[in-house]
Amino acid sequence: MNADVLISLVVILLPLSFISERIANLIKLFLPTGFLGVGNLRYKENDPVQEKRRERRIFGVSLFSGLVVAFALRADLFTILNNGSFGWTNYPEGYSWIVGCLFSGFFLSWGSRFWHDLLGILLEMKNIKRANVEEKSVDLKKKNLDVKLLEDKCEEETEVTNILHQADRPKPEMDGVTIKRIAKLHPKLRLEAEQIYNEILEKGIAVRFTDTLRTFAEQDALYAQGRTKPGKIVTNAKAGQSFHNYGLALDFCLLINNGKQVSWDRNTDINANEKFDWDEVVAVFKHYGWDWGGDWIRFKDYPHFQRTFGKSTAELLTLHNSSKVDEEGYVLIS
Repeated sequence: MNADVLISLVVILLPLSFISERIANLIKLFLPTGFLGVGNLRYKENDPVQEKRRERRIFGVSLFSGLVVAFALRADLFTILNNGSFGWTNYPEGYSWIVGCLFSGFFLSWGSRFWHDLLGILLEMKNIKRANVEEKSVDLKKKNLDVKLLEDKCEEETEVTNILHQADRPKPEMDGVTIKRIAKLHPKLRLEAEQIYNEILEKGIAVRFTDTLRTFAEQDALYAQGRTKPGKIVTNAKAGQSFHNYGLALDFCLLINNGKQVSWDRNTDINANEKFDWDEVVAVFKHYGWDWGGDWIRFKDYPHFQRTFGKSTAELLTLHNSSKVDEEGYVLIS
């Protein structure tokens, strides 16, 4: 488990532990002494044996309040680790979430101070690691300074040569499949997607948009793959839970061998400019404000881009179910 995932987990559990502590304090404050045989919770016992029993009762109350918070908010530890989120929407099938909530409730009973201190330790470790990396980077730059000065002239000559080679290379032809799929995007994205596609072609990179609008029926069929139908599980999103269902997302691949073959190789340089073609495509989409699936902490989706206009899939589904759509059936986005 890398530090970023662990920090994300602690950031979620910290406020939940605050809530759990408040519930436990309310129970200790207002629960009458001896209620249902619970015994004293408020005052420290002079007898060491009785004090030990009181501490165990307090731990039981903390565990109970942690479980209440975990199950009430469906804070499934496994979902938090995988998706960095929790709640009663977009959760997987089955009952594994119950076990995940039990784990979360147990960890919440440790108290907010524990998670606060752990977060501080993790951030400090990350800062120390970054400082060490920066120090090594400075030393390396100093050692390579003389070499770099000598190489500058060669790099300039190489850049000129690459520019000349790119000028000689014809612009890739437009892909008919991509043009048709751009037309299926949400009306607010079509013109922008055409501009992005043209910029990519101007760089000498041939691409294909493999998936844009996906109907609810197609989404359900894709979700069934690996579950009720043969194949490998490729999505955790049901109908209405993917931005593809609203024409606000697209996937792409590279076209090589003069457009005769598709490729998802992220380390190719077909236009010979000493940059990976995949990275160049990503840079164009990001320039226009699209989100890239390769930046996600979990479940990285390198061919995926989406433009959500600040809407969640839950909000879009509500608009769809309320028939707030245009004449083409796309949800209305202000």
